[in-house]
Amino acid sequence: MLTLLGVRADGVASIVDLVADGRAHARRRARALLREHASCEAVEIWRGGALLEKVVRQPA
Repeated sequence: MLTLLGVRADGVASIVDLVADGRAHARRRARALLREHASCEAVEIWRGGALLEKVVRQPA
């Protein structure tokens, strides 16, 4: 189980999404969360207590 945390510019995690599939699916879901939630600057992908990856918003 992977956990996605949507992180605002002030560091607050505003969104939590649980993803059962692998990291490729988590990356796609992270990009979708960034499109859906304008307040998020990045989405962190976690497994347990380990940060696996951080997907950041691309400049427009």
